[in-house]
Amino acid sequence: MAEAAARLLSNGSVGELEPAGGGVQAVVHSHDGVFQPWIGIVGGLFTTDCDCGTVGDDFCAHAVATALTAFRAGTAFSGAATPPGATPAELEHAHYLQAVRRLSPRQLANLVAEHALRDRLFATQLLAEAGLLDTTDHTGLHDAHAAIRDASNATTGRWQISDVEAAGHQLAAEIEILCARPATTAMLDLVEEAILVWDDLSGHLRDAYHITRTEPEEITEPLVDAHHDLCERLDLDAEEIGHRLTRLIERCHHDTIDIDTYTDLLGEHARTITRPSHW
Repeated sequence: MAEAAARLLSNGSVGELEPAGGGVQAVVHSHDGVFQPWIGIVGGLFTTDCDCGTVGDDFCAHAVATALTAFRAGTAFSGAATPPGATPAELEHAHYLQAVRRLSPRQLANLVAEHALRDRLFATQLLAEAGLLDTTDHTGLHDAHAAIRDASNATTGRWQISDVEAAGHQLAAEIEILCARPATTAMLDLVEEAILVWDDLSGHLRDAYHITRTEPEEITEPLVDAHHDLCERLDLDAEEIGHRLTRLIERCHHDTIDIDTYTDLLGEHARTITRPSHW
C-alpha cells in the first residue's frame, strides 16, 4: 500500500487539497480511475472515505497518498471530523444521487456533456473541476468585460428601466461564470469594475422603485459576494483588501459596498475604513 501511494505521489497524481468536514480531500488520478478520498480524525483515529469503495479504518493507496500530501503540507485536522457520507443528504439531493448510481458511466458522461453544451456556468464548473482551466485562458475575462461594457451602455440613447434590470441580471450571470474559473487578480479587477458599473445603474432602479421588478440588492449581493470570495481565494492580506474596498467605497454613490460583509477578512483593519459622505 505504501509503495502504491508513493507511486501516486511521485507521478503527481494527487490534486489540490480541499478542507472538508474537519478533514481534507483531494482528487487522485490513478491507473484504475479517478477518485476523491477523504481523510480525517474520527473517534481519535484517522479515518478514510474513498469512492473507490474503501471506508473506515481500512486504507487504500489513494487515501494514503492524500494523507501524506496533507502531512507534508502541515494540514491541521479537527479532532472530531465528519466523513462526507456521515451527514444525511437533503431528500432531493439524495434522490438525484440514487438516479446517478443507476446510470452507466457512458450514460452519465453523455448527460453531463449535453448539459454543458446548454449551460455555460455548468460547462465552466465542469472544466474547472476537471482541471482543464488555467489562469492563462482569458476567454472568461473577455466575456465578462463584454458584459460590463454592455451594462455601462444600458442607459445610452433611448432606454427603459427594464433595460437596466436586464443589464444587471446579465452582469451578475457573467460574473458568476467568470468566478467559476481559477482565481486571478485580473478577475478581481473586473469584478470591481462590474460593481462600479452596477452601482451607477442601481441609482436608476432606486429612483424608479415604484415600477421596477428587480430590487438593486438582487444584483448587488452576488457581485459583492463574488468580490469577497475572490479576495479569500487569492489569499489577499487585510491591508490590500482594505485598500481595494476604500477605492470602491469612494467611487460608489449608492452604498453598494457593505464593510460588514468583509469583517471575516479584514479583522481589526475594518475599523480603519471609513465611508465618505456622498452628496
